[in-house]
Parts: sequence; C-alpha cells; structure tokens
Amino acid sequence: MNLVSIRGRGVAENPPNRFETWFLPDAEARDPDDPGPRTLFFRDTAGASSRNNSPDVGFTFSINPYRGCEHGCVYCYARPTHEYLGFSVGLDFETRILVKQDAPVLLRHELSSRRWVPDTIAVSGVTDCYQPVERRLELTRRCLEVLAEFPQSGRGHHQESPGNLGR
Repeated sequence: MNLVSIRGRGVAENPPNRFETWFLPDAEARDPDDPGPRTLFFRDTAGASSRNNSPDVGFTFSINPYRGCEHGCVYCYARPTHEYLGFSVGLDFETRILVKQDAPVLLRHELSSRRWVPDTIAVSGVTDCYQPVERRLELTRRCLEVLAEFPQSGRGHHQESPGNLGR
C-alpha cells in the first residue's frame, strides 16, 4: 500500500489497534491534494489526576487535560496510550482528542479533600498540554491556577511540553 503523506500530520494511516479483535482499513486511497482528516474532540469523563506507582519516574500524580495530541509528532512516546482508549496509534492519536473539560473543577475537589496528601504532580506527562486547542479551552492554564491555590508543602509540579502558545 502506498501511503500519501498528509500535510500537517505526523502519520498517514491508522494501523490496527493491538487490543482490538477486528480492524476496518481505510477503503479509499488519499489524494495528496485532498485536505487532511479533521480533528474531532470528545468529552473525557475520567478524573483530573491519576496516580503513578512506578519507581521509574519522579512523580506520584499526573494531570492530563487532553488525551491525544494535535501536534502529531511521529516519534511521540504517548501514541500507544491511545490504544487503551480503543483508538489507533496513527491518525486517531492526532485527530481524536479526548478533552477533560471539568479537569480544573475536579482537581480543586481532589486537592480540597481531607484525604489528599501533598506530593509531586506532573502536568501533561502523556500529551502536550499546550497543543493548539489549549488556546481556546485554557484547561492547562486553569489547572495551573488551581495548583497555585494549594501549596504542596515544598513539593512542586513539573510540566512537559514541546509546544508553545506564544503568549
């Protein structure tokens, strides 16, 4: 199969998901002059933070306002995480973005809990927290504002991002 590169996309196909038992390939070849696939945004209902029990990383909790990434870097280590959601590591990763619209509210609720024990929090360790949709939704900005309201007893937060909003 000849793959036609898609302007503005890191990959040109959707390979099969290793966790799915069936696969429906794209039926039509892409014309290089056609526009690339449109990015779709879906509401993600998962909690604001997730706990990490791995001794290999330097944080216990992470906040990911987005799952999937519009930047679509072909080398991104986060691509395989999309397969756990039933999507492909290919075009789905960069065109099917899950958005945690309630992340700032959920984060405030989690940090306000009497059960919360301050610890290191990574912001967007799985996808770029400053991808293009952040300009409009400002979820990362609002999560950082919530974090600033809750001193972490000397602990900090760490942010990863190859992107730049240019603010």
